[in-house]
Amino acid sequence: MRHSFNFPEHIRTSVKDYINSKIKATNPERFNQEPTYTTALLSKLEGVVYSDTDCHIEITTTVFDDRGRNSAESKWGADFAITAKISDRTKTINKAILVQAKKEENDLNSTDLADQIKKMKKLTKSPKVMILNSKGNTRDPYICSGNKIIEGKKFSKDKLADYFTKRVLTTFDGDTRSDFVERVQHSNLNILHISVNKK
Repeated sequence: MRHSFNFPEHIRTSVKDYINSKIKATNPERFNQEPTYTTALLSKLEGVVYSDTDCHIEITTTVFDDRGRNSAESKWGADFAITAKISDRTKTINKAILVQAKKEENDLNSTDLADQIKKMKKLTKSPKVMILNSKGNTRDPYICSGNKIIEGKKFSKDKLADYFTKRVLTTFDGDTRSDFVERVQHSNLNILHISVNKK
């Protein structure tokens, strides 16, 4: 079922400012490698993004186990999940996305990434890739479509704050299945009752 929200500009601006402030606060000189930077950024992103009488937006992040042959990342291809709880006066929607993180755009061409995206697609129809995107001594992460990468199609590069306001806040992107949303709250991705996508 398609759910949508149409929040006013001041809420979208507030959400962007929240996310950009967390990126700015995550110093790549202290968290240089992709796994450490990603974990540090996600820990900062988690929390209530915006809340008033008309709207509540909250982010929960999960970093998946990545050590060993049977780790969540080795089985399912994802580094992390972002879950958004979005409410207005009439409804509350929980949506989650699976993401594989890469340090540079050159990593998009790797066979490893293609394999990881295909594994993520076994759990959700629209896996995402986050590129950390180094800019001198800073980083400017952006999100792109895993499906378009493996299909060899042109894809957009939405800065993380823009992606969240354009695709997640509106709930165009994300998986609302309750069993999927519940499963990605666990770093081992081990709940067994999820309905796995067959495509």
